[in-house]
Formats: sequence, C-alpha cells, structure tokens
Amino acid sequence: MTSTHPISTQLSPISFTSVDPCRAPGWGQARELVNGTATGNVPGFALSAGGLELSAGFLSDPQEHPNTDTVLLFTEGAPVWVFYGDDLRYLAVQEQGDLLTIRRGTPYAVSTGFDRGATGYVVRSDERVFADTVVRSDLRDVAQRHAAARLKNPSRTRSVSGRCTVVPFDSVDPVLTPQGHRIRPLVDGRHEANPSGVGISVGGLEVPAWFLAKAHMHPRTDVIVLVVDCGKEGALTLHGEHLEHDAVQYRGDLLPIKRGRKYAHTVQNLSADKSIRAYEFRSQPTVLIDNPQIPELQPTATERGRAALERLHGADAVAAHLAQPPAQRAAQAASPTPPAHGAASRINLAQPGTDTGRR
Repeated sequence: MTSTHPISTQLSPISFTSVDPCRAPGWGQARELVNGTATGNVPGFALSAGGLELSAGFLSDPQEHPNTDTVLLFTEGAPVWVFYGDDLRYLAVQEQGDLLTIRRGTPYAVSTGFDRGATGYVVRSDERVFADTVVRSDLRDVAQRHAAARLKNPSRTRSVSGRCTVVPFDSVDPVLTPQGHRIRPLVDGRHEANPSGVGISVGGLEVPAWFLAKAHMHPRTDVIVLVVDCGKEGALTLHGEHLEHDAVQYRGDLLPIKRGRKYAHTVQNLSADKSIRAYEFRSQPTVLIDNPQIPELQPTATERGRAALERLHGADAVAAHLAQPPAQRAAQAASPTPPAHGAASRINLAQPGTDTGRR
C-alpha cells in the first residue's frame, strides 16, 4: 500500500487533546493518538497508542487481544482496578504512574472508583491501537460483579499472576545508557524480574535540568516518548540526519521516533531548574540495546542545544551554568512534580530556519 502522507524525516509531537475521541472497541470512546498504518499519522510505525479518559464508576467491556501485547499507564486518577485471566479471577491495582503489562491472549476489564475517573494511555505492539480487539461478551456479567464488589470494598490489595504485571516507576533502579542519561528498564523482556514474553519494552527517564543527551539513533527500533512532567519550557528533541529539525514536547505529549539513521536525535532539557520525567515505549523487548551513538553529530547537538537555552535563559546564565563543575550542575536538578496529562503553557522557540514540529 502507498501512504497518503508525504515522506518526511520531521518528527511531530502529538498532544493528548489534538485528536478527537472516536469509537473504540472495549472502551466506548478513546483517542487514537499514534496510528502506524499506511494511512495513519505515523505510517509504517510498529507501535500504536491511544488516549483514555475514563469517568468515575467506569467499567470497560471485557476484552482480549489475540496477537498483540498491551501496556496501560494512567497519569491522573487512582487507583484503577484491572480484572484479568480466563474468568477474570485475578486483580491488578494500578496506581497513578504505574505501568501495567497485559500479555496477548489475556482477557481483562478495567474499572475506576465511584468518586473519580482516570486519564491515561494505552500502547500496543501493533500498528493500530484499537485493532486486534475481541470483546468478550461472555465475561460481562463476571466483570460487573467484580466491579460492584470492588466499589463496596476499594482495597488496594492485588492478586498475582504472570499474565499481567504492575510496574511502579520507582521499582526498578536506573542504569546509565550510551546516550548519557539514566533509564529505568521498567518493562524488559530479557530480565527475569520483569515481565517476560511481552513484545514492548518501556523505560523510565528522569532527565536533569540543563541536560543534553548524546546524539544517537535506533537502527531497528521504533520509539514513543511520553513526557509526563517537565518545566514550562518543555523538552527539546533535535532530530534528522543533521539534527536540523526541532520538536518540543510538553506534559502529556507523545513523540513517535522512527527507526533508522534519518531519525537520529538527542534531547535537551530546556529548564534551568526542573527535571523531565518521561516514559519510552519501544518495539523491541528491551530499552538497553539498539542505541548507537553518532559522534559526528555531537558538535551540532551541543551548538543547537546551547542556542535554545540561550534564547530562553540568556547567554550569561548558560555560560555561568556550563562553567560549574559537573557535580554542581547535577545538584541543580529539581525533583519532578506528580505527572499530569494537561499541557503546560507553551513557549515558542521557533526562530528563522527552525520548526517546533507540533501537531
């Protein structure tokens, strides 16, 4: 099939509210944020993503995905209860910021509390997020009984089964990557302590204030970056064969990054005092491979990252920061505040010859 979208190496952030809700099997209504089909907004992409807005007392249809793995993340509202297994006998309790992996072929239903809803994201190992969904009408009565019982007794106790796994952000220690930042391998199919057999991997990132990553690419991996917290200035991704393009993300924005050298990139935290907290969803079973550096692009990354900081904070402030010892610079990074999907106020970095690339 031939794509109806022009071929471009420019990456475009996707804000939560930029896509209207549509009918979604199992959920009623949801937002199709990343669509990797030939006619979708990211043609040829191996992952897909949707935005969920669940009302108080919501209960999804019982559903399963025969050929697709799923990761759920709720950034507002807590807790969310997920009943799963052949007769929905198991319970997963998902707090705000937790990841929940759901293996292909696992029936499940999602319920919210009676006093508040939840907002979040669903990422799937398929090109279209709401395809490969079988609504299990035979389990609807069972789901309703479980949800009613949970509303009467909203316990946070969770049962255990390997078909679904809850992974809190802070439950995995960070490791240093070739890109120069630290990532938590939250969902890693190679690690016995983490969910195995899931075709998606997820990393948790905390990027310090002022930080610039090393220029790199992912030759065989498609990536979705979700920023859940950052300073008002946002997170700048320089990208392209020569890092000629800009993309600025704010809280709640997704950035699909395609595999290959044409989509080389690096990230610059534009804040002088606030860390970025983000999740990286990848189409490979681990976030710890397929991250080669591109040293010849680092001078461009440094120059363009510094220019962006100077436009925001002034040349003197940037020079004073860079003159500090590395340990003192790291100490300036502030702890992130609780994540939210709502967008922060936008600051336009666009200068002649640049493009923030927003949709």
